[in-house]
Amino acid sequence: MSEYIGNRYRVLKLIGKGGMAYVYLAFDTILNREVAIKVMKSDMSDDDLALERFKREAGAVTQLSHPNIVDVYDVGDEADRHYIVMEYVKGYTLKQLIKKRGPIPFKEAVWMMKQLAGALMEAHRNNVIHRDVKSQNVLIKDDGTVKLSDFGIALANNAMQITKKDSVLGSVHYLAPELSQGKQATMQSDIYSLGIVFYELLTGDVPFKADTPINVALRHIKEDVPSVRKFNPEIPQSVENIIIKATAKSLNNRYKNIALMLQDLNECLKKDHLNDPKIVFGSDTNSANGTNVHVSDLANRNQSEKRSPISIIFLSLVSILSIAAVLLVLFLSGIIGNRTKYVVVPNLKNLTVQEAKDLLAQKNLEIDDSRITWTLSDDVEKDLIISSIPEADEEVETGTKIKITVSNGIYSILKNYVGTNYKDALEELNKLNFKVKTLPVDSDKEAGIVLEQSLEPGSKYDASLSNEISLTYSRGATVMIDHSIIGMHIDDAANYCQSNGIKYEFVKQNRADFTNEELEDSAVDHVIKTSPEPGSYYTKNSDVIVYIYYYGED
Repeated sequence: MSEYIGNRYRVLKLIGKGGMAYVYLAFDTILNREVAIKVMKSDMSDDDLALERFKREAGAVTQLSHPNIVDVYDVGDEADRHYIVMEYVKGYTLKQLIKKRGPIPFKEAVWMMKQLAGALMEAHRNNVIHRDVKSQNVLIKDDGTVKLSDFGIALANNAMQITKKDSVLGSVHYLAPELSQGKQATMQSDIYSLGIVFYELLTGDVPFKADTPINVALRHIKEDVPSVRKFNPEIPQSVENIIIKATAKSLNNRYKNIALMLQDLNECLKKDHLNDPKIVFGSDTNSANGTNVHVSDLANRNQSEKRSPISIIFLSLVSILSIAAVLLVLFLSGIIGNRTKYVVVPNLKNLTVQEAKDLLAQKNLEIDDSRITWTLSDDVEKDLIISSIPEADEEVETGTKIKITVSNGIYSILKNYVGTNYKDALEELNKLNFKVKTLPVDSDKEAGIVLEQSLEPGSKYDASLSNEISLTYSRGATVMIDHSIIGMHIDDAANYCQSNGIKYEFVKQNRADFTNEELEDSAVDHVIKTSPEPGSYYTKNSDVIVYIYYYGED
């Protein structure tokens, strides 16, 4: 790929990689801003299904405009490379934030959820189903704003599913149970995934884990999401009720639309809701198709009669067939099967490159040697790994090449020298192993004061290397030595020099050194000439002396 995309976007660096596309940080040379560009992989361009899915994302997100949805600025293709230009969000993914901070306080979590629910409501209002709501696809800006991203497998305007394989997409840890059973995604499927994200915010982890994706999917089908209040009793019941309703197995019990969930989020922390009773559904919530089976009826029936061997066999067959159906759907979706195996990326931070290679080899992963980035770090020693893409704990296909960032050493912070004396700054910077260039300029500031430095204050630098910096300092204001000084009385000349910051010295001349003509043109105690001559420029308060010549009485 060329350095520019679309003759406009200058590529700066790779910042992410997925199954279908690379994501680059780029600079928009027309609007002078950083952008993120998702570029479809070249080997996917001939895949009609992948191309349709990529175009679907572009079509889905360009019709959405919301402060909590990543903005899309441009779409296009260049030399059969399809791309989407998006808002570049500086900050963390929600997954990274949770890893860094752990469980989020419930008031803050509710605030984040309001933003996400608002984003989903905008998508659903435009008939766009996200289908991949998870914490990895939520970006947190530096100011705390939450942004929903990656509509790459969204269904827009009630579009038909592309293939049978496409019927189940998205991370299995957030997957609604009806999708694992082969049913088409609906807006309620997004609500289920959002409920799982809410659980993860409050507890620091997803509710269901297992050794294989199929076992995770089966837990979503069979088990209720654990109580967040058992994890943290300080969480109000009104907050837990939102998770219960959002993650209900039965579509009849789940929120019918995201607006209802947002309404509860807006109300849950009000005083009159903090002591709400716990929601308990009066039906078997293992039904993902909305069929209600009353638990009390089953209990009464079991008390009055014992199951016959035939009924036991029948129920066993039904159970086996149900599991087989789920297996088939997950196999066709690519979540399980021999075609693609998935592994979890290990934590590579603070390992050497060789240690990381050895660890990754155990999982049939490898480091992409062509994309190792070296940079200064605030806490990682030189030659140790700072981070990886994909990140630790993400599921990737076996054989994936991992991009790593390695520490060039722990950085130092450059201080602000502006306003200090350049000689003092020069002495200090030399001790810090800097090569310093100095540039004096005319200025109204006091002579010797630093006016600018080429490296911004707060810049990071490696103190073990020889660094370069330029200091621009004031040599003071300049004044032209006026021609009128010739012929002035020496007292007036002294006043003139003092008022203009000129250092001067009088030089009395011997009358014998002058011709009769010069003596006739000159008066006693009046200026005859200066050095430098009148018309020359003099820097105020400098160390240069202007010599003023005159003759007096013998």
